[in-house]
Amino acid sequence: MATRRPSAPRRKARSATNRSGNGDNNVATIHAVRERPRITVKVEELSDFNESFNWCIHGDSGVGKTVFASFAPNAYILSTEKGVISAKRVGSTAKLLRAPDWDHVEASIEWADKNLTERDVLVVDSVTKMQELVIRWWLGIQHDENAARDIDIPQIQDHQKWQRMFLRFVGHLIDAPYNTIFVATSMRREDEEGDDLVLPNIVGKDYAIAQNFCADMDIVSCLRVKKRSDMDDPREAILINDTFPPYFAKDRFNVLPRWETIPDGEEGGYDTIIGMIEDILATSPEDRKAAKAGR
Repeated sequence: MATRRPSAPRRKARSATNRSGNGDNNVATIHAVRERPRITVKVEELSDFNESFNWCIHGDSGVGKTVFASFAPNAYILSTEKGVISAKRVGSTAKLLRAPDWDHVEASIEWADKNLTERDVLVVDSVTKMQELVIRWWLGIQHDENAARDIDIPQIQDHQKWQRMFLRFVGHLIDAPYNTIFVATSMRREDEEGDDLVLPNIVGKDYAIAQNFCADMDIVSCLRVKKRSDMDDPREAILINDTFPPYFAKDRFNVLPRWETIPDGEEGGYDTIIGMIEDILATSPEDRKAAKAGR
């Protein structure tokens, strides 16, 4: 006669109550999914409150975006670009964080989170290249897990992952306690009505990701160089801070001029950004917070 196998002991039904036993099913459901970390609530004086700013400066290659941004007070350049050498040549005293790949980008952000304060400015140069780095990083991960995956060409399911990862990276910097200047090249698109549009070169879903990026910025400026009739004419750049078709720009704080001429560096152009940042920080923290809340 076959020996009957003992039945496995029944598992006790999971209680619908939370740990305190108060029977709150909503709390029990939340805790079953994810335990809330221990949070220390800190009460702050409103007078001590400060809201950081974020600013995107976009323009064609070679117009002087990196040099201009590098003269921000207490600047730290998180750089993927060799163009940062141009800032050194003209006397910028900014500190440099090199980021040749995405792992270095993440490590540098961790360093900035620990060391930078509300007085500092992190110059992300360039956010356009960093979007490329995150794509490369993700495709490298996929190739390591499956050698048959192409290391250069993303598949359909990859796009949402790297786009969301990139926007999370941008969002982290927007919410950081230090200030951030994003440097980007410009791209040209046509809007729904067929009109030309020049905005930061952030790729994805035609220009939908670029629009999301711009919507989160406090300030977007387009840096251009005026056409010269003769090579001996002085070089003069124009910073556009308000949309002037086809150039997209905005100033949520409404403190910058609609456009500003930036003379050649030897004539004081390098110091222009210092006065502009002083104007931004002169806006009360409460007003900056209210402006950011309306984004």
